Amino acid sequence: MSVELIILCGFLGSGKTTLLVDYLRADTEGATGVIVNEVGEVGVDGVIVADGSESLPMTLLANGCVCCSLRSDLVYTINTLLDAPRPEGRPPLRRIILETSGVSRPGPIIASLADPDLIARQLRLTVVSTYDCSRGPSIDEAFEEAAAQLAAAHRIVLTKVDEVSDAALADAAGRARAFNPLADVVVEQDRARAVQSAFADDAGAGRSSADLALLALQSGAAAALRHPRIRVFAAHPEAPLVWTDFTEWLDNIAGLCGDRMLRVKAVVRVTDCPDPILIQSVGTTFSGPQRLTRQPDARPVVIVIVRDMVAADFEDAPDALLQLHA
Repeated sequence: MSVELIILCGFLGSGKTTLLVDYLRADTEGATGVIVNEVGEVGVDGVIVADGSESLPMTLLANGCVCCSLRSDLVYTINTLLDAPRPEGRPPLRRIILETSGVSRPGPIIASLADPDLIARQLRLTVVSTYDCSRGPSIDEAFEEAAAQLAAAHRIVLTKVDEVSDAALADAAGRARAFNPLADVVVEQDRARAVQSAFADDAGAGRSSADLALLALQSGAAAALRHPRIRVFAAHPEAPLVWTDFTEWLDNIAGLCGDRMLRVKAVVRVTDCPDPILIQSVGTTFSGPQRLTRQPDARPVVIVIVRDMVAADFEDAPDALLQLHA
């Protein structure tokens, strides 16, 4: 089974380190690798030994998980962690959790992973973002960073739920879904269940990334809530598209939006392939197209999540292959 790479993001003080520590304390398998920024701190109890590797200092935790600091080259850090010898009696790494800084945007991080050696390892990428219920609308103080983190997430975990009322918790869940209707929002009062849901292994549950993407598209297109600065636009291609025309359209939309593009997720049919094609991006960083051989009847849809844009902005798009509608 391939290793899952989890990018854990969330704004400063939103509880992502606490979430990570709680997960590690509950993990008795010891099959997790943790990468933290050099400027950050992970107050993990039970550190028992430091590895003597000169190439990448590593710390072995009491439960068998291994922790290291992020060097300037993320690809090097991941490869070194994957290739490091495992403690005797411990299973191979099943997941690596990269805890980002509070102001990091996932897009550039994901773009840096496009290394041939790393691609060959076939890591399964999941973006998890924390949302601080106690802050509420004050998240707009750092809107651009928060929007990039939340819109990129496959899973948004509500934190500090014990500090707010039931009404405020429901409001926070609605705000999180307004940032990203394609994400799975974890709204859980029970801390243990919230922690496990945050780092759930979907592949272990028999669900592929394509299955989850289709589920998100089917629910997200109809469940988009309003945010004053976030807009969700959709298009529903009725006829198969010429692949080169569609990729040119995507390039044009990315160029038009620039850093205001937060997320793209699409299923399209093209003239030279019998299977539907899945396309995804975080920001303007697109992953490779994926043939949906197991979902031949997937309904075509294109969803674009942007910030600080309105429908009229797309009227100036240089290519009108598809019309996006709010």
